Amino acid sequence: MDSRSGRPITEPSTFRRLWQLPGRYEDRATDRRVTFLELFFDLVFVVVISQLADHLAAHPSWSGVGSTGFALAYAANTFVLVILWFRTGLHDPHHRLGSYPYSAGYLVAALLFVFSVAFEGPERYWLWAVALAAQVAGWVVGMYRWKPPATHQGESRIPTTPSLIERMGLFIIIVLGEVIVGAVDGMAELHPLEADGIVIGLLGVVVAIGLWWIYFDLISYRAPVPRRTQLWLNLHFPLVVAIGAGGAAILNTVEHVAEPLPDDVRWLLVGSLAGAVLSIAFLAWALELRRTQPELYRTAEIALPLSALVCLGIGLTDWGAKASLTAMVVLLLAPVAAGTVVWLKHPEPNTVDLD
Repeated sequence: MDSRSGRPITEPSTFRRLWQLPGRYEDRATDRRVTFLELFFDLVFVVVISQLADHLAAHPSWSGVGSTGFALAYAANTFVLVILWFRTGLHDPHHRLGSYPYSAGYLVAALLFVFSVAFEGPERYWLWAVALAAQVAGWVVGMYRWKPPATHQGESRIPTTPSLIERMGLFIIIVLGEVIVGAVDGMAELHPLEADGIVIGLLGVVVAIGLWWIYFDLISYRAPVPRRTQLWLNLHFPLVVAIGAGGAAILNTVEHVAEPLPDDVRWLLVGSLAGAVLSIAFLAWALELRRTQPELYRTAEIALPLSALVCLGIGLTDWGAKASLTAMVVLLLAPVAAGTVVWLKHPEPNTVDLD
């Protein structure tokens, strides 16, 4: 019995348990762990990245990612986000001003991606560019219109919680596995597998370890500046893209152990690594620890962009697989050392004060 009304308390129906109303912004749990459902969603997302990386490995060019399957998969995922964001705004007044334009921008993007299947070549990529612009426009308008409720403490429109920071770190770990998979698959396809192939494969694994080392020493478990939370989130996207492309590049590089490295493979290799290192540099710029203790990140702020620049310079050479991968490993040494210094001076997590 309900003590206030005197009426019996009825259990929710099976449909209501399966299709619950979205939670209110005020009722969100700020101190929680990443759920298994979130991890499962991230794993499915990584599978999509893996398939794109495999296609890119077979066709190392811009057209290597322009497949019809990618367009339809991206559209399907975007339609799901449209439904979820629109439904959230429908039931939560605090989200409504932001979720409606956000949903509209994503809906336009999903339709354009479906429409792009009817085209080939540059027309398809232009439609994708317009679709992404629509998404960005919907996000900008949504963030401008949305106002956090009075109960929301802090300056950020999107709150930074420990679970959010933990989830991004776990996601990066899974994606980094693509680089290791690329190295292992490359060695598995070598017949016979000789010493040079093993060395090049191991160099590819070391590249993945180096990126892991840099990210988790400099970025992971460190909260962004409140006003840069959304920027911090978005900067993980080019990092994920670069790591996925790096897996395809490592696979191609290992497979060319006994022959000159093609220019497109070399540029994919150096471009993906440079993109990953630069993304980490921008992520470090968005951190609260870097703002409060800038001296910790001074060496990293020099080492990261310099390594990325020299890495791109290697694309102008005619080096083979072993020399190119060896150069990648050497260029990661300075950022790794800078990250290690930050970790030694500030080893404890610097996440979010929930009090």
